[in-house]
Amino acid sequence: MSEGKTKVLIAEDDFVVAKNLSITLEERGYEILGISESGEELLQSLSKQPTDIVIMDINLAGLMDGIEVTSLIKTKTNTPVLYLTSDRDQATLERAKLTNPDGYLIKPFDDDELVSAIEIALHRHHLVAGNQKEDTVVSESHLFVKVKNRLEKLRFEDTRYIEANDIYSILMTNQNSYILSYSLKTLEEKLPASRFMRVHRSYIVNVEHIQAIEDNYIQIADKSIPIGKTYREDLMKRLSII
Repeated sequence: MSEGKTKVLIAEDDFVVAKNLSITLEERGYEILGISESGEELLQSLSKQPTDIVIMDINLAGLMDGIEVTSLIKTKTNTPVLYLTSDRDQATLERAKLTNPDGYLIKPFDDDELVSAIEIALHRHHLVAGNQKEDTVVSESHLFVKVKNRLEKLRFEDTRYIEANDIYSILMTNQNSYILSYSLKTLEEKLPASRFMRVHRSYIVNVEHIQAIEDNYIQIADKSIPIGKTYREDLMKRLSII
């Protein structure tokens, strides 16, 4: 897997169309996680891996069409969906609108239109994501942080730890630090528990970055992070199953 690339799942029952989409997007710097010809197959793939966006054809093999699949995705996950379809009838459009898609692109389209639609869909999704602040948006595999006039994507695997700073928090990655407009308690509720853990009233750590534990401190790169008494037992249990 390549770090830093937007991860895409494609739902398309026409193999030639799907393959061309995959090749085009890979050439443009996207990472294709898989191609599914049915909605059932797509939902299985989505449940197994963090995904940044689903490209959804409306006409699919299997028992469900793309609109029904998208409705399930929107109910169960926070994953953006971009419809690709040759259907131009009003009835299909009205059904699709009810699922609150992040984009709707009519076939045929060229490569630039496809890439633009994906980027706009991602941007729109992260700006309007429910009960999230516009300057910090938490998604399935990453978060977006407002840096000057743009939202910058930070992947969870690059995040080392987060430190409380009054009503704000400071997030440290492998390269930089970022100020988040969230308290540590709020971030603890939003971040995936499979990767992050509260170890002190002032710290959340990415357990995958822990290099050593000595006495009552965790070592992550050149940072020594204290372990709170109330968190130590849970941390030891957690590390025993990593």
